[in-house]
Amino acid sequence: MINLAAASLEQLSIHQIGLKSENEGIKISEKPIDLADEQLRDLLFKYFFKSFKTPEFYGFTFSNGDLNLNPMFSFARAIFKDPNLLYNQSIFIAKHLYEQSAHPNIKAGDLMISYIKDLVIDEMMVDAIGIFKSESKDAFLKLEHSHKQIDLIYDLGVNIDKLDKGCLIINEEESDGYKVLIVDKANKSNEAQYWKSDFLNIKEKDDDFHNTKDFIDLTKSFIQDRLIPEYDMEKYEQAGILNRSKEYFKRVERFEEEEYEDRVFFSNKAIIDEFKEYKQEYIETNQRPLQEQFFVSSSAFKKNAKYLRSVIKLDKNFHIYVHGNHDLIEKDKDERGKFYKIYYTEES
Repeated sequence: MINLAAASLEQLSIHQIGLKSENEGIKISEKPIDLADEQLRDLLFKYFFKSFKTPEFYGFTFSNGDLNLNPMFSFARAIFKDPNLLYNQSIFIAKHLYEQSAHPNIKAGDLMISYIKDLVIDEMMVDAIGIFKSESKDAFLKLEHSHKQIDLIYDLGVNIDKLDKGCLIINEEESDGYKVLIVDKANKSNEAQYWKSDFLNIKEKDDDFHNTKDFIDLTKSFIQDRLIPEYDMEKYEQAGILNRSKEYFKRVERFEEEEYEDRVFFSNKAIIDEFKEYKQEYIETNQRPLQEQFFVSSSAFKKNAKYLRSVIKLDKNFHIYVHGNHDLIEKDKDERGKFYKIYYTEES
């Protein structure tokens, strides 16, 4: 997704963000980092970009729709207009992050703000602003060689293979809040949402990736929330629906909602009508549209296909994987207990 062959790291500023809950404040660096060392730049590229693996784009937003009221959008726009302002704007970014870090579980860390030129993302050459927060430190050993002795010391440092939090603001679609990629691995709890919601204030883009992802989630949720309680649906029937959904996304290039409903729900009008109704509730709950037609994103499918797994787990003894026609499996019970009967042609 990201090609660094022509990219150059133009500027980098680093500031220390203390614990807001302890009133530790922030430590502002007096000047940007010297990037003359080529090996340092290579290590930074690895640290900054390795974790961005899928084209899951977001855009800046604000509650009333006025992007100018989103501080991060304003900081980014100022930098894109004049990249020489990066250091000054990085101070505002650091202060803004500190103010949004009030929850006691949010960790202190080092904030790095960079400007990257000629970055290729999805075959488009763009400039970008990178914002990265390092919250965790790993222990490492270092050998120091002298004339007659080798000494062993240890220290704490940043593991360049583990980016805690990051975002790339891409200089495209300014009027729609730019295109933003994010990483947030350090903490999955609710308070950790401050990076995405409070600090950046971003929303998902209405694109092929998110439409593919949302329809996979919609189908899974529909089975759990509607079909199981209302139709008392058996596990193998659920597995059949999930398998047909998975096969549809796997085989077609362009999603067509009516075609999807017919294939996945076997043209059952009652269930399709329930699905359409549930879809509207899903849209209202998540406050984002769902398109009736779009190109299937292979990246979104690969990332979310695990939610379409058609597996029946029987106690701790057996798993039945349903990959095809669920009519070839039957459920029954006798004096020994419940059992499944499976029909097949070949064994391998």
